[in-house]
Amino acid sequence: MYNTFYGFSGKPFEITPDPTFFYFTPSHQEALDAMIDGIKNRWGFVSITGEVGTGKTTLVHLLLSRLGENVKTIFIFHPTITFKELLRTVLLELGLNVVEKSEESLLDQLSDYLLHHLDRDETVAVIIDEAQNLSEEVIRELGKLSELKPQISVRFQVIFVGQPEFNEKLNLQGLRQLHRRIGVRRQIKTLNEKESKEYIEHRLKIVGCSSFEVITPKAISMIIRHARGIPRIINILCDNAFLNGFSLSVRRVDVDIIREVISDMEGQPTQKLPIIVEAVKHFHLLPFRLNCFQGKFLLALLSAFVLAGLILLTYGSPKRTPTITRSIESIKRSPIDTGRLSSNTLPPQVMTKEISKVPYPPSERDSESQGLPQPSAPLSVSPPLKDEKGVLEAVITVEKRQTISSLSMKYYRMTNSTLIDLILDFNPEINNAHLIQVNQKLRIPKITKEWLINQVSDRTYRLHVGTFWAPDFVKPYRDESALKGKRIEIIPRKVSPKDTWYRVMVGPFDDKDEALKVIDLLKEKGLLPLFGGVPKTD
Repeated sequence: MYNTFYGFSGKPFEITPDPTFFYFTPSHQEALDAMIDGIKNRWGFVSITGEVGTGKTTLVHLLLSRLGENVKTIFIFHPTITFKELLRTVLLELGLNVVEKSEESLLDQLSDYLLHHLDRDETVAVIIDEAQNLSEEVIRELGKLSELKPQISVRFQVIFVGQPEFNEKLNLQGLRQLHRRIGVRRQIKTLNEKESKEYIEHRLKIVGCSSFEVITPKAISMIIRHARGIPRIINILCDNAFLNGFSLSVRRVDVDIIREVISDMEGQPTQKLPIIVEAVKHFHLLPFRLNCFQGKFLLALLSAFVLAGLILLTYGSPKRTPTITRSIESIKRSPIDTGRLSSNTLPPQVMTKEISKVPYPPSERDSESQGLPQPSAPLSVSPPLKDEKGVLEAVITVEKRQTISSLSMKYYRMTNSTLIDLILDFNPEINNAHLIQVNQKLRIPKITKEWLINQVSDRTYRLHVGTFWAPDFVKPYRDESALKGKRIEIIPRKVSPKDTWYRVMVGPFDDKDEALKVIDLLKEKGLLPLFGGVPKTD
């Protein structure tokens, strides 16, 4: 939206992980080197920790792009699983046929693969993101691997990537066995003031600009003070600042815009009206001088006109606003109810069979006991909002050892259950998210905000905010102020004979514009997995 106005060749402060924009601090470089060396030298276990928003997930994507073909990587992005489920995921990602067996049988199958089917110079590396969410049982069992199966530890490397709480968990009684076996530990530090300035300059330089051209030094200082060294917060502040600057036609973002963005993010009223401030700044340009009384009178008159204009904009034409990041409270809300939401956005041009033949059955884990909704009829379908760039990223032929997860990493530079769910929507003939056939045709959809929006029969809109491995992930949305007054529902979806995932749907919204504004707000807060967000369950 604002790229052309400021002369950017791309969007410099997107919060979605993108290695192209990665800024290396000494701690980031040390962490990347430790992961590469740990895998190359087969150290067994490596731990990388850092605060939320410091670039851990982006660093993982960089790691994956730098490993050779002799390293087979498995990216675990759903750490709230059992040890048995983790083993099944590893075997499936390695392209093995897994029949439901005991934990011991799965370990035997992994050991057999590493000893007899893996070339001598090959290694299997399992990267576990958000490792602080691993259960004590899983951590304990991983620590016992080298004792149970000594041959596994030689070619089986585990990289833990998580928040500092992971180190605290390792100190618990009973988990110290793994604690002692971690060969390398690195901590990603927050940016200092100098690094924060260089970070902003670095990202602007990549899109063909410099900070001097588009943002004042005082505005940069305010951003740095508020962000406290967290790159993600810097991105959010800068992105919103340029949106507001564009909406006000301000060529160089100043402290007033930053102050307004911070106020909007924190849900506080803005301290200054930008239009009045700009008018006062330019009083000295008047062709005549005003005495004190005349100046105050003119300011009061100008303020009255601006206030009247704001009232007219607010109540006479609610869809117009002078800033992009206006308060969510201005969005019209509807009462809460518990009706069922539609959850499919399959475009007619890529459907191979009616969606009514692929309903979302209840979980085999007794979802009724969890208070989850039970679909009594097939979910209704509405065509997606049309994307002017087209609906497909690519149509590919599946190659040996490719999985939906690995294809997600290839085309989106990340993978999670929401992205896999979206790919399944475009390929309804697949009935097992863990199994695709060699030479099978697979449609890879483009990622756009519009795919999160469902239009339903009553001409309202609903958002598919994410698909998760467990229903617990609904909690951040129930606590989110931006969704106050909206209906939130969990819809089970069967993705394999053994696995049920859960779609979180939110609505209703009166029009597409309202839904898009909420998408932007949730995206800024890291609550949309489609764009790399990681909602927290605790």
